Amino acid sequence: MIEVRYFKCLIIGLLLVSGVYGQVGKYKNNFILPLRIEPALSGNFAEPRSRHFHTGIDFKTYSDGKDVLSVEDGYVYRIVVSPWGYGQALYVNHPDGYTSVYGHLSLFNPEIQKFVRKCQYENRSFSLDTILNPKQFVFKRGDVIAFSGNTGFSEGPHLHFEIRETATDMPVNTVNTIFFFKDKTAPEITHFVLYPLSKNSFIGGKTEKQIFKLTKNKDGVYSCDKVLPAVSGLIGVGLAYVDRMDGSSNRFGAESVKLYKNGELIYHSSLQKLDFEKQRSKNSMFDYQYFLEDKLNVHKLFVEPGNDLPVFPYTVNDGYFSVPAGETKEIRMSVTDYNLNSSEVIISLTGDTKEYGTVCQPDVAVVKADGSYIYADGGFRLEFDSASLYYDYELKVEKTAKWKYSDVYKVGEDFVVVKNDFRVMFFLDDELLKIKDKLFIGRKFDGDFSYIKSEVGQNFISANSSYFGEFYLWTDTTPPKITPQNIRESCNLSGAKSVSLKIEDDMSGIKNFNMYVDDIWILGQYDPRSKILTYFFDDKMPEAEKYTLKVIVEDNMGNISEYKAGFKR
Repeated sequence: MIEVRYFKCLIIGLLLVSGVYGQVGKYKNNFILPLRIEPALSGNFAEPRSRHFHTGIDFKTYSDGKDVLSVEDGYVYRIVVSPWGYGQALYVNHPDGYTSVYGHLSLFNPEIQKFVRKCQYENRSFSLDTILNPKQFVFKRGDVIAFSGNTGFSEGPHLHFEIRETATDMPVNTVNTIFFFKDKTAPEITHFVLYPLSKNSFIGGKTEKQIFKLTKNKDGVYSCDKVLPAVSGLIGVGLAYVDRMDGSSNRFGAESVKLYKNGELIYHSSLQKLDFEKQRSKNSMFDYQYFLEDKLNVHKLFVEPGNDLPVFPYTVNDGYFSVPAGETKEIRMSVTDYNLNSSEVIISLTGDTKEYGTVCQPDVAVVKADGSYIYADGGFRLEFDSASLYYDYELKVEKTAKWKYSDVYKVGEDFVVVKNDFRVMFFLDDELLKIKDKLFIGRKFDGDFSYIKSEVGQNFISANSSYFGEFYLWTDTTPPKITPQNIRESCNLSGAKSVSLKIEDDMSGIKNFNMYVDDIWILGQYDPRSKILTYFFDDKMPEAEKYTLKVIVEDNMGNISEYKAGFKR
């Protein structure tokens, strides 16, 4: 019998999907494309990224400087400038209850650009995030509001575009609701995964998940060539797939995935609206281990206990199921993209007639998905608040090495996803307290080191982490490195439009930077991908025969570097 909560889930899901299609769809004729060039996508709505779903669509621009248009009448309510994220971005509110977002811009339109530059100089900061008066910058549909670029975390020239509900700030799907893009290419399904989901679950007598390659038959349906192992206990399944659009080699995600057991629908996901606060749950819906190790996006067709993404219109027992011993059940799965192209997988699963008993590890602590947990070992401590994980997890903590300032503690497995940050603490003796200002907690993963922002208390140091891994104490006493690019002492920059330097820090990372000409603050623009800091000559330059450039860079542990050079212009 289907429980009442599943009927509620179904009703909520249907309202969600019909709401997005109905409300956004009725404005289809109001919104225009944000670019004048022929549309081609390099990123689709809700495609899985490393730790989140893509919240918009990415339009290829091939180069910087393309006109970016307001898709409907509205006013600019927010401007963001940052070395990270969307780089330079505009947020435009529209009278129909929606907000359009334009990211990775190279420049704003002249009126906005002048305002932004004024704010940056007033705040003495390159970064800016400001909310505006509704009457300050008002535009009509089709007005040029900015120019496309490659700023922030961008891997090439493109325009990141979103439509959000203004009231909730939730991004909604625009493909096949507002915009239509030519696409008759169905999703490509490559692998099938079987998951044992309880202590008495087995896949061919084994307690580990198993992955199998799929092949496409002449009728277009995918199947597995191998005879699948018998299963027992609660089981879950997963699919690895990609979607492509006509004429594009880019890899996209799917809108809807369904699972049927003997013709009965038991799982349905539909990605039509996203919640920023729940984005981390992407790696509960998609298998993080396969992503890390094989670069596969494996969609789990079951809902883990801690996964609260509002994207499951209907499930029976959260997609968990069993196959009675000796019986064979047909398992059918479908993957549908945003242009309603669909692919299907059909396999058969047989219930195992063997009995294997229950597997347990009595010496391993279990962190409950809905519970809190504390681990303490001499000078080391872990604290998990309630609902830190997506499922009950047998947590192993072990010392792996002794380093200069502390033991190294390996916490859990790197591929296990954390829902809410947990706290890592090291207790400090008198010797460590003497160097506390340069001390921090580091994390090591797969040979790579990462700095974690740490806080020092009375006799301990702590940090919040969103990843498992190996943790230890380290220090940073080395200031950032500044390398001039087109300037040297007494050089002539009369033919140059800018002055640039490379700034880098290989330990705790760059915290802030400032540039001055003759002790007058000037606007430095930082690109973290190239590590280049640039000042484009502007009207803030004083009138003089020669100048002195000063650059001050500080890392996250308070180490400071300074560079000075005289030049003519």
